[in-house]
Amino acid sequence: MAEGGVMKRICAWCGKELGTALSETGHDEVITHGICETCAGSLFSGARTTLRSFLDTLGVPVVVANGAATINTANSAALALLRKDAADVDGTKSGDVFECAFAALPQGCGQTIHCSGCMIRNTVMDTYRTGNSHLKCPATLKRGTLAQPEHIDLLISTEKQGDVVLLRIDRMGDEDGEKVT
Repeated sequence: MAEGGVMKRICAWCGKELGTALSETGHDEVITHGICETCAGSLFSGARTTLRSFLDTLGVPVVVANGAATINTANSAALALLRKDAADVDGTKSGDVFECAFAALPQGCGQTIHCSGCMIRNTVMDTYRTGNSHLKCPATLKRGTLAQPEHIDLLISTEKQGDVVLLRIDRMGDEDGEKVT
């Protein structure tokens, strides 16, 4: 990690500072996909909006994961990028949502020797456990089958909100950098 960069977290609604963390890119950056408790309370009180509707306002692909790296839900941008319906995502292990080749093994997502090196899983779990956000972490996904895996390069960011982790997909492409849609 380069020294000196600070990631400033702010509420996307009111602009309130939510704290700072070291930037993994070494540059000063602002991450705006957070929400303060006051704004969250006013948005979600009385069920004025659904979580998916809130996530759709962020304008970037975001999935919500729990401490077991199971996807609770995803916004429309993430569903489109992953080519999934909400029913295919909600309550599903992240490896199954991202179509990880290792998740198709009999042990399933999170239970194979390969899972210990999964950057998606490790980043989500670290953020859940420590509360530390991660910004634009490179990850490589072996998608499809082990016989013919498709290598997908990703950049992911995470931020803990309450008892869940917001996982933003900053970039998703193949080995040549082409965006996969």
